[in-house]
Amino acid sequence: MTELTHAVALTGATGFVGRHVVERLMAEPNLALRCLVRRKSDTDHLQAWGDRVTLIQGDVCEPSTLRPLVEGAWGVINLAGYRDFWSRDRTLYYELNTRGAENVFRAALEARVEKIVQVSTPLAFGVPDEIPFDEESAPGPHPSDYARSKHLADEIGWRMHREQGLPLTVVHLAAVIGGGDPRATMEVRRAVERRLPVLVGAETVYTYLYVRDAAEAIVRALLHPGSVGRRYLIGTERATTREYFGLIGTLAGVPVPGLNVPERLLIPVARALEKVASWTGKRPALPVDILKTTAAGSLIFDGRRAQRELGLQYTSLRVALREAVDEIRAESHRRR
Repeated sequence: MTELTHAVALTGATGFVGRHVVERLMAEPNLALRCLVRRKSDTDHLQAWGDRVTLIQGDVCEPSTLRPLVEGAWGVINLAGYRDFWSRDRTLYYELNTRGAENVFRAALEARVEKIVQVSTPLAFGVPDEIPFDEESAPGPHPSDYARSKHLADEIGWRMHREQGLPLTVVHLAAVIGGGDPRATMEVRRAVERRLPVLVGAETVYTYLYVRDAAEAIVRALLHPGSVGRRYLIGTERATTREYFGLIGTLAGVPVPGLNVPERLLIPVARALEKVASWTGKRPALPVDILKTTAAGSLIFDGRRAQRELGLQYTSLRVALREAVDEIRAESHRRR
């Protein structure tokens, strides 16, 4: 067996992107992996890797559980977070995305790791004055708690980098697409199942990213010798909301709505739906923060730094959506 020379600590290993990061890390022959997992997490895919993956029970919100995760580790990847535009408890964003990240940063500093990659989002830049924006652009106002909580985490990390030498790299992943996403944020399932009544922000432009490309970017940022102190905007594939759902319709062979409803008309309805959701605990079909995000306009950034420095090449949106659509349709056939 090849001698393992580096231990990498990973949070969020059981999540959508995290599962692909684990697979990509295991393609590196000299890496051993430690994964932070909660007590009730499904860890079958992690245990399948045998003794190259060690499971550490804990939570980023419980700092004492992070010590055995990072002690003696060469690098850390923080993927833990709440990735959605609605929560019954709004403090969850700041407990998990912000304070949880700070706990990981502090544990990494104490363990004197050589590299730490914080996984963030372009939404952390808010609504910048300049479009397209890049890694050096000043952030603007944040239209959602998700975006604000990620921004605050990144800022804490950069302050610790400047003042305490935290060996930080931040990767900002565009909207991640692919099979296996359990969350409704990207609305692929609703579109395939013909449950999308109207379009919102039909001409708003976003950047999309295949989940395996996201994992590749995270691992390259960790392993690249010159990445400390750098941030990278990840993704180049742009589409309007209308183009995005039109592509889903074409791939799934289903009609998609052509009518676009202005956000200002839908916000009162969305607020009422969120009141009901606060009682039931069930995610509303149209969270207010999604409307605020689309109303803020197109989120267009320049992702060339990651291509240039990390050598990234991206998979097309069509391929990413094909994987997601095929998986949803296969599930539907199995249920029949």
